[in-house]
Amino acid sequence: MLIIPTEKRFDWKHAPIVLFTIVVLNTIIFFGYQFGDDGKVYEAMISYKQLNFLEKEWPVYREYLQANDEIQRLEQDQELYDNRQNPQSDYWLISNIISDEGFYNHLDANSYNLFTLNFLDKWAISRMEINNKIQSVSSTAYGLTPAKMSVVTLFTAQFLHGSVMHLLGNMFFLIICGFAVEAAIGHLRFLLYYLATGVAGGLLYSLADMSSTIPGLGASGAISGVMAMYLGVFRFKKIEFFYWFFIFVGYFRAPALLILPFYIGKEVYSFFSDTGASIGFMAHAGGFIAGGILMALTYFFQPEVMNEEYIEEDQDSPKVQKDLAKVYDNISKSRFGSAVNGIDAVIKEHGMTFDRAILRFNLLKVLNDPNYTSAMDDLIKMTRLELFEIDKVVRIWEDNADIQEAISIDDLYKFGWNLSTKNHCETAEKIFKQLNALSIKHPSLGMFARKLSVVFGKLNNSDKKQHYDDLATQLLQAQS
Repeated sequence: MLIIPTEKRFDWKHAPIVLFTIVVLNTIIFFGYQFGDDGKVYEAMISYKQLNFLEKEWPVYREYLQANDEIQRLEQDQELYDNRQNPQSDYWLISNIISDEGFYNHLDANSYNLFTLNFLDKWAISRMEINNKIQSVSSTAYGLTPAKMSVVTLFTAQFLHGSVMHLLGNMFFLIICGFAVEAAIGHLRFLLYYLATGVAGGLLYSLADMSSTIPGLGASGAISGVMAMYLGVFRFKKIEFFYWFFIFVGYFRAPALLILPFYIGKEVYSFFSDTGASIGFMAHAGGFIAGGILMALTYFFQPEVMNEEYIEEDQDSPKVQKDLAKVYDNISKSRFGSAVNGIDAVIKEHGMTFDRAILRFNLLKVLNDPNYTSAMDDLIKMTRLELFEIDKVVRIWEDNADIQEAISIDDLYKFGWNLSTKNHCETAEKIFKQLNALSIKHPSLGMFARKLSVVFGKLNNSDKKQHYDDLATQLLQAQS
């Protein structure tokens, strides 16, 4: 379930300087510093495997885990060792061993008692280089590892992320809530509270399992704090929220602070129920709690710092947003016919966009309305789409073979032509075959074949390149 506050719109009168700085800093750190982490880990694993260190270290590693009462880890790693014929198990085991700094320190301190001198000469320098490479990975060097938590990592971990999607998700929620909080409490206070809630989230994450050696990464604790601050800014004022629960989507208004216990309860419940997940639920809960406490203290001791004029300012939602809200409300109540009428009215008044075209198509398909063929036509004729939008259109096209024959020859040709790229050449090829099977050929079908020949040439598929070259020649000659 997703609930997002949408009470305030971005306003340049209250430019979120600190918010933008945080977003830019997180982005630069991820793409400028963290992006090489996977390469470092891969190089270390390959070196370890090629040097065949596992056979010598595995018995020592097993004893090390037993001595440290790491029974669960021992069972998991023993299972990986027993299934080493599976390359994935082999690499997971190697990853677990080389990422265990405590085990390396144990090896280093006892190497003369554990290994023969001949092997030690080969092992010492190479193993140190492998360990140094692993320790230079951002999550290991600056992530928040509960077993060796420090003041520094409580802050640095807030600016590291595990993946592009992790970064994008965090920055999305930060922007959604952050600009209103910064406008309400001021730039410096926003920065201090942001960092403080991030630290609080990190502390609760660590206290939940002080023996954990899994690094925590991300701004999730701080962003949870910002979300709590957003609710604290508006307190019991009824504000607008967007919700998405399976097929139910729409907007509702509720007193802001009534949502805070729901957020905290959801994260605590997830922590105890979803034990296998790699999400820092307690970091989220810690950030929420800290954000709520900070806002309560601010209202109690320094209420004058709150920008009440901004908080009370009534920002009417744009008409298109209100119209779409009615559409989503009808969908949530299964009034799909009314939702179709609503989206048609939105498109007529505000214009066609990709998201509106997708929504209209899905609604018409649910209703099994004959017009959903024209809705598909609208989709495939859309231009200037982003790559992910094109991917969506292709998936919809592939999943609805029953209406492909109803598309006009011209529209089918243009769609196939636009898909004649490295990413979608298979779908383009199917469309070409569909057009080529018709008794009346499209006048430009030869050019379509020529373009497919070029695409397959770029993909180094010489057979298909030649095939479409020959077809292009035949079709163009037949038309001349």
